[in-house]
Amino acid sequence: MKNKPEQLSLHQQQYIETIYSLNLKNNHAHTKEIAEKLNIRMPSVTEALRTLSDMELINYKVRQAVTLTDKGWDIGKELNNRHMVVATFFTDLLGIDAHEAEKYACKVEHVIDDKLRMRLSDFKKFFKEKISEDSKTKLKSFKESYN
Repeated sequence: MKNKPEQLSLHQQQYIETIYSLNLKNNHAHTKEIAEKLNIRMPSVTEALRTLSDMELINYKVRQAVTLTDKGWDIGKELNNRHMVVATFFTDLLGIDAHEAEKYACKVEHVIDDKLRMRLSDFKKFFKEKISEDSKTKLKSFKESYN
């Protein structure tokens, strides 16, 4: 069974991520909400949900709320963590506008693995805690040069 995001197709990852975010917000998701959020037709969503259900990543029955299984929840959480790390790396260290950083993070999160996510997170933490104030001033100057 597929237990890591990188073992899923990009579309499957997007479905899991969407269901995860809707579950965080509402404790469930509906097929129509998923279709609207992903801008995909309902029959395509239904087909994808059946596949994810067969993979034991979601709990799905026609005309009922969609929830994640424990495996699906773990994958959704990992994708969300990747997104957050990448987006904050882009904004905090590279000075990219938050809206642009979100857009890029949505793409990058699907191609990095947990090892790279941890490396980015550790670098950001290292930089904030261990780098001299002079270096932080230089970083600020770097970020401002793009404004």
